[in-house]
Amino acid sequence: MPAIASWGTTLKYGSANNCVYTGTPATSVGNVTSLNVDGISLTTIDVTTLTDRFRKFVAGLVDSGTLSLEVNLDTDSGSNQMTLIDDLDASTTGAATCRSFLLEFGEATNNKGTTIQCAGYVTQFSIRGSVDAVVTASMTIKLNGSVQIADVV
Repeated sequence: MPAIASWGTTLKYGSANNCVYTGTPATSVGNVTSLNVDGISLTTIDVTTLTDRFRKFVAGLVDSGTLSLEVNLDTDSGSNQMTLIDDLDASTTGAATCRSFLLEFGEATNNKGTTIQCAGYVTQFSIRGSVDAVVTASMTIKLNGSVQIADVV
């Protein structure tokens, strides 16, 4: 597949059963300006003994990393940004809310691009404003469990 244009990329969310990706999220997050999936990594466990000349390792657990996004802040209910912010504020629900997330890079809805399916918790939210600029916000979502990446053809 040739390079994937980021034009047309969407981020959708929905409920997650036991913080596992569930169904096909249908609620779009509006005004997204950038998305990053970072830090998917495998830990290693050192099993070197005193008789070994070289260190030895076995595979440990996979850390699913984070999903970070930048948005032009829009508190209107149609942007659906506030729901994610409310998920972080456990005072409204008694506990942080885990969500299913579907990233559709490129024109995935037209069978051209890549999708990422994952579940996670919003762990960070920041707002920025400056002279001669729009107010922006950033969110970080700690991913839980497996991350499924697939080409859409």
